[in-house]
Amino acid sequence: MRKRITKRAIDSLATGNRVYFLWDTDLTGFGCKVTPAGRKIYVLQYRTKQQNWMGAPKRLTLGKHGELTPDQARKLAANLLLDVKAGADPSLARRRSDSVTVSDLMTRFLKDYMPNRKRPPKATTLRSYDSLIRCHVLPALGKRRVGELATADLERLHRRMRVTPFVANRPLSVLQHAFDQAEAWGWRGQATNPAKGVERYPEPRRGALKEVMLTAKQMRRLLQAITEEEEKGANSAACAAIRVTFWTGWRIGEVLTLEWDNLDLERGVARLWDTKASPEEYRQIPAEVIPILEGVERVAGCPFVFPGRALRTHLTTVTKPWHEIRKRARLDSLDGLGAFRLHDLRHNVVSWDVSRGVPLEIAGKNVGHRSRQATEIYAHFAPDALKRAADARARAMRAAIDQAGHEKPNHLPEGVVDEETAEEQAGQGEHGALAGHFGQAPGKEQVLGRTRAQSWVGQK
Repeated sequence: MRKRITKRAIDSLATGNRVYFLWDTDLTGFGCKVTPAGRKIYVLQYRTKQQNWMGAPKRLTLGKHGELTPDQARKLAANLLLDVKAGADPSLARRRSDSVTVSDLMTRFLKDYMPNRKRPPKATTLRSYDSLIRCHVLPALGKRRVGELATADLERLHRRMRVTPFVANRPLSVLQHAFDQAEAWGWRGQATNPAKGVERYPEPRRGALKEVMLTAKQMRRLLQAITEEEEKGANSAACAAIRVTFWTGWRIGEVLTLEWDNLDLERGVARLWDTKASPEEYRQIPAEVIPILEGVERVAGCPFVFPGRALRTHLTTVTKPWHEIRKRARLDSLDGLGAFRLHDLRHNVVSWDVSRGVPLEIAGKNVGHRSRQATEIYAHFAPDALKRAADARARAMRAAIDQAGHEKPNHLPEGVVDEETAEEQAGQGEHGALAGHFGQAPGKEQVLGRTRAQSWVGQK
């Protein structure tokens, strides 16, 4: 049976007491197999370059109807036919891929695919992926074959890590990305990614908590604690870096890697390289930060603002002084939040911006958010700004209304007067001065402000 394969054509195929095929009229070799049990399976039939026309054709299963749409199956078949024309044998490649394990997939994914993307991930991202794969994925699934893994297998892995929801979701993200590539490499059927069917655990975001916005007294204590810790003998560069983070809300990694050549203190602009949001980014330096940077001692031969112990290196962490500063400022146990983290300084800056009525786009741009969505979690700080805007609007409306009460309308259409003038004319009688001018005294239907039927528009 030959017919163009469409969803309607496949759905109309009836089951019989034997297997039969519907072959596509547009793409040679592409067909749908119908079994007596009612299953409908997309297939590709072909001959390799090594076969002559008399050799038995090979048949390759593409996927089940329902899991693949006709268009997806046709596209897959067309790509495989291109491989056949190039001399490959998809069936042989499929048999080889049946022996591929999750360990093989992860090795190729991490060593070959990730570093060679158009925009390669940062080294920290690769280390994070490697850690997730070694600690969670390989011990549970490393010896399993890629083609046999189902959603239920990944759900079991996910449930075992339910005590730490945030950590439990991370291996799923890596697996989903890796299995997408497995499909692209022909190691699994199309649209069969098992990770896409696993529901992730909810992840409450600390940045969305109202308590992340520090009060004026808390901020004062924090700045005093930084000064006291520095006087006590803490690393002055580390204390300066924490101050810069406090005022800017930049990521601590962005602050620690600042270079003198990328700072224009006169204009108050910093150029940041390879940030989370962009390969190159310009940020505005607040006025409070300029004297802090000017007060940092420069180290000869080191390009970094906050130098590390070795020559030409930068500080890599400020965790130790921060813990002491946080404790001194009494921010190590906040209600509903717990210990105030260094990264929460970032949330604090955005929260203060939004609460003052700064647009979300600008607040996000100041701290280097990648998208508006990243800043929208702070929108609950906007009601105060919205209230101020609503009050200002109402005051402007009231002022306009009061002013209009002391003015008479000008340039009214002929035959139309305002109510105040109409009342004055009514006292003069029908033959007053205005009556002679207009030819008649103004009636109710001529008074501005009546119903639509009585207005001058209605008269016209």
